Amino acid sequence: AGQIDGQVAVNVHGAAPGRFLLGVASNGNTALHLVASRGHAELATLLCERAPSLAATRNKCLDTPLHCAARFGHADVAAVLLRGMRAGGAEEESALRARNQSGATALYEAVRHGRAGVVDLLMTEVPDLASVDGDEGVSPLYLAASTDSVQMVRALLRPSQSGTPSPASFSGPEGRTALHAAAASSKEMAEAILSWGPEGPTLLTRADSSGSTPLHFAVLYGRLDVVVLFLDGHASLGLASISDGNGSFPLHIAAMVEQTRIMEELVHRIPDCYEMVDGKGRNILHCAVEHGRETVVRHICRNDKFSMLWNATDSGGNTPLHLAAHHGYPKIVILLLKTTSVETSITNNDGLTAMDLAIRAIVPGRMYYFQDPHIIVRSCLGWLGAAITLDGVHPLYLRNVYDKPTREEASHEQDMMTESGIIGSVLIATMAFGAAFTVPGGFVADDHGHAGTATLARRFAFRAFVVSDTMAFLCSLTATCFLIYGGVREIPRAHRYLYNLLASGLVPVGAQCMIAAFAFGFHLILGSVNRWLIVLVYTL
Repeated sequence: AGQIDGQVAVNVHGAAPGRFLLGVASNGNTALHLVASRGHAELATLLCERAPSLAATRNKCLDTPLHCAARFGHADVAAVLLRGMRAGGAEEESALRARNQSGATALYEAVRHGRAGVVDLLMTEVPDLASVDGDEGVSPLYLAASTDSVQMVRALLRPSQSGTPSPASFSGPEGRTALHAAAASSKEMAEAILSWGPEGPTLLTRADSSGSTPLHFAVLYGRLDVVVLFLDGHASLGLASISDGNGSFPLHIAAMVEQTRIMEELVHRIPDCYEMVDGKGRNILHCAVEHGRETVVRHICRNDKFSMLWNATDSGGNTPLHLAAHHGYPKIVILLLKTTSVETSITNNDGLTAMDLAIRAIVPGRMYYFQDPHIIVRSCLGWLGAAITLDGVHPLYLRNVYDKPTREEASHEQDMMTESGIIGSVLIATMAFGAAFTVPGGFVADDHGHAGTATLARRFAFRAFVVSDTMAFLCSLTATCFLIYGGVREIPRAHRYLYNLLASGLVPVGAQCMIAAFAFGFHLILGSVNRWLIVLVYTL
């Protein structure tokens, strides 16, 4: 046997078939392996007649010819091999269920490579192959479901000609079942598995190693149609009341992944399910806040039906406002504070209010950008007059919590910010200085009156340009001086912090003045003939 210009050449004539047909290539492939891989059904028939033992021969990867035919999707060759293996002895018959080096049967290989025709053939001829899992405990059915192949799932679950249910295994990795995989991808596939009796419906309550049921997976992947399917036909199972390993119910998962439509569906079917709490005593609002889901928080805060959740506390005594302040979610804090019933004076089990947590989230000695979320949260609560306890900002707490490594880290971050700030402020000062001597419109020539003055000096836009440029130069130059002092380690930490704080306010002002000077300069150059273009520049 061999290959000539991509074609398979097999010597099937002669008196000694053992010499010519039973030879193997360097990788262990026989002539039948090559024929099966390339889909030559007639040659496969001839080889099986002259050398029946080839059907059970394995190569170095432990593949039989049936594995090769299944991998490349040659259903006609697979049919020939199946007839040959059944017509042979016990060895050929046992090769039907052989596993290769990766632990896969011929059916598993067909599913893995998406060969629906071969899967259909093997399920007709050797249906018990569907009950054999791979080495990783993954069944052909799970593999077909995870690859979103409805056709293969239906073939694997098809009853036998005698009406016996399919013997397919449903197992998957980490304790998951085929229904877990189907719930995450396709309603049609989930319906096929549920109609597989009597095993199908029992999979609804099977949990994986993390305690998640198929309904958890449907919610997690946002499959509203699958959620409705599970709840419509199997309401008696109480699927929405089954929690996972963390104590989270499907409604909690919906809140975490911002699936408001699924939340509405669950609450509509089970009106009191929104009162459920997870293993940490947290309701759906706690979960939404902790994961930063603004849409869910807005939905809950606008619906008075959920009013009992607004000030509810978890096992640690934290309200949703506590969690929002701790994690630094300013938009969520604002949404909660718009709900006038939310109380800011509630203390958790540590005796701390939301304002206390907002203050503790800001490390002393560390520089913060003025739009830092934690700074905004603290400002919002401060403007509202949120309560602060004595323990919240006690000096002993600051000394114990923010230890030396934390302070050193903050000092390093401060130095990095100082270096970046100096570069920015110096750049603004340089641009402002240069713009002062290259004014728009140029200067009056020496042979004219007021020689050396700006030609557009009498125009309002020019005066605005001069003021903006001067402000940009002064602010950036002052900020540069503050930053230089703030970077000297010999200066006391408190003074360095103050210098850097002042500089952090001056640099943005300088940048804004520089932008204004740029706009006024364009105004002067474009003139009144480009009025709409000027408006566009000011708008941008």
